[in-house]
Amino acid sequence: MTTECEILDRAAERIAAEKRGLQREREAFEAFRASVSRTQTTTDEGGTRTGTLLEAYRETVMSTPDFEAAYDEPVSESLETEFTPSLAESLQEDEPVTQQFKRDLLVATNAAIEPRTGFIRVLEAEHESIRTVRETVLDIEDTLRELPACSFRRLQFDRFVDVWETYEHAVERCDRRSEQRQRHIANQRAIDGADVEAHALNEYLYDDLETEFPALRALAGTRRRIERCRREPTDPATHTPDGTGDCGLEASSD
Repeated sequence: MTTECEILDRAAERIAAEKRGLQREREAFEAFRASVSRTQTTTDEGGTRTGTLLEAYRETVMSTPDFEAAYDEPVSESLETEFTPSLAESLQEDEPVTQQFKRDLLVATNAAIEPRTGFIRVLEAEHESIRTVRETVLDIEDTLRELPACSFRRLQFDRFVDVWETYEHAVERCDRRSEQRQRHIANQRAIDGADVEAHALNEYLYDDLETEFPALRALAGTRRRIERCRREPTDPATHTPDGTGDCGLEASSD
């Protein structure tokens, strides 16, 4: 069974992988933009042709390590996806680079960079949300290891009240963090510059996990453990989740 810690680990790793891929794509488009900026436009004495820029596109954007796996499309489709059909056609026809063409290509390249930059920010916010959940889960686990079960047969009443209130505080922390996480999910709508359905990011990132809502699952599991621990007449040491130690969630989004 996947533990709360494992699912959070895998979620953080998935965010990190997606962010690395986007950063490579953005850097590739920035390199292509630099090539376009350096291009000499056509004059009476000659100038650059679009075939040179097409080769620069292949050497930058299409040479990123995961381009083929992520997009699996030939250069013509890639150009039409990222730019306008007219720009894509001109790049492949080896035409003279006019000032207007250069300006239009720079605008289109910036338009390809911007949504990637925006999505990186979305991923950074998602990682921060996962990290915050991780800290809450770890802190509650530490608390549970130190507490006895709430048992009328084993505790004096004043001690019972103290322990019960500590457990109740842990439940409240879980519930507050769950509410915050649900608000975070509802607010993550700006993906690739579009207003999308609120759960789209979770579906996109976590489709290959056991759940598309790893943070909520981890918090729900932690809450169930709190309820179980405070009713079991056991020693504090046996409250460790599933016989394991702490979470050890160390994955980063870079």
